[in-house]
Amino acid sequence: MAVKEPEEPAEVHIRRTEIMVPTAEGPAAVMVYTTYTVKDLPPGLVTIPKAQWSEEAEAALIKKDIEKRRAEKPIVKRL
Repeated sequence: MAVKEPEEPAEVHIRRTEIMVPTAEGPAAVMVYTTYTVKDLPPGLVTIPKAQWSEEAEAALIKKDIEKRRAEKPIVKRL
């Protein structure tokens, strides 16, 4: 069985926006919308409540999203 080489850390460009979002019950909550770009993928978006936001939590969400998106294979159609 082949040993998988560890991947180099991806260089990610991040842009954050805080947005007030209505909730089903109670007052509106502030969400942090993080748009990121990384080589070989179109821009991605992750969201996290501002109360739970930290650089580590944001990085974990982005890393998980990148892994999920890279695992998906593109659909190829002949026209």
